[in-house]
Amino acid sequence: MNKKLFPMSAAVLLFSAGCTSPMTDEARSFGSCRESAQDGGVAAPARRSHVRNTAPRILQKSARQNHFQTPAGHRMTFTAHLRLSVGNVRTAVDQARSLAMRAGGYVKRMDDSSVTLAIPVGKAESMLAELKKLGVLLSQRIEGEDVTQQVTNLAIRLENLERSRKRLLALLEKAGKVEEMVKVENAITRVTTELERLQAQQKNLQSRIDHVTMYVNFSAAVVREIPHNTSPVGWINELGADLLAFNQRIVNNDNSLIIDLKLPAGFVKNGSTGAISGDYCIIKLASYNNAVTATHWYGNEYADMKFYAPMIEKALAERFKVRVAVSACKIDGRDAVVYTVKPVIGGTSYTYRAAAAVVKSKVKVIIVRAKSAVFEKNLPETAWREMLRSVSF
Repeated sequence: MNKKLFPMSAAVLLFSAGCTSPMTDEARSFGSCRESAQDGGVAAPARRSHVRNTAPRILQKSARQNHFQTPAGHRMTFTAHLRLSVGNVRTAVDQARSLAMRAGGYVKRMDDSSVTLAIPVGKAESMLAELKKLGVLLSQRIEGEDVTQQVTNLAIRLENLERSRKRLLALLEKAGKVEEMVKVENAITRVTTELERLQAQQKNLQSRIDHVTMYVNFSAAVVREIPHNTSPVGWINELGADLLAFNQRIVNNDNSLIIDLKLPAGFVKNGSTGAISGDYCIIKLASYNNAVTATHWYGNEYADMKFYAPMIEKALAERFKVRVAVSACKIDGRDAVVYTVKPVIGGTSYTYRAAAAVVKSKVKVIIVRAKSAVFEKNLPETAWREMLRSVSF
């Protein structure tokens, strides 16, 4: 009997239980998002894959909505490669692992800055969207491989081996001589070994079909530079640039702070220009030359906060792309303005607050920055106001 004439339909039926399920509403909702703006066109190779070239017209539309859509009658495996910039790499790795577990997947590999995940194909599109929320997407590549022929070939070979094994077992029962029994038993061992090897291969292939392998690499976020000067005043353009600069060395010395104030509980001096708490809530003090409004170089005609206020607000809004909360107050009897922004960087909420006041020839600025939870713990509103009341210029 020619084993190669085994009907194709029977082979395909062996794997019918693993066929791709219809696209869920959740996956459909993420389909067409982020490819042009956030992905920066990186996902284009996936749209040129076998899926698009062979799918009927009605499925080509679905392929644009779901990165992991399989055409009818085909078996596909998918891999996704993501690079993300995040605020805290170790935290992002742990978050990615938790997301995989909640999606019914598992971790295949993990180290200090990357993780390899196996995600059920039905949850892969929503998982892709959740991973992108962990930080800023630097690159994305999705690859699909048509394994329909591999599935069919494996099914045929397994069926043939199973039939051969049954025939050999029947021969073993009829074998009369010891030599014949040994030969048949050896043949049965070889067939069984090959059968088990192909069954393991079939199981692995089915797992690759059922799960999307996602390779996710994280790198530490670098604070985005303002692409152009928002303000003609140089120091205003620098506001907010040091939000993630938590690598300051704590220095306790006898230098007086450049702005005289009472430090809140839990803070120690960090040189003469600021203070720091044990969980990295940082106070920075700065003094800048005030602009002269007169045409002559001497005198007391300086700019007031009305000149600086709108420029500071615009600079912070441009840097962080979030709403800036602005409030007026008095600091040491002088008109002052307080600016607060709460950007989300790498999936973590931060609070950045700056208070500015004009003191004759100087502009005095008090800045506090930290993760939002740390900020609220160390400087709740009452402590913030108490610190401002203690200021003496």
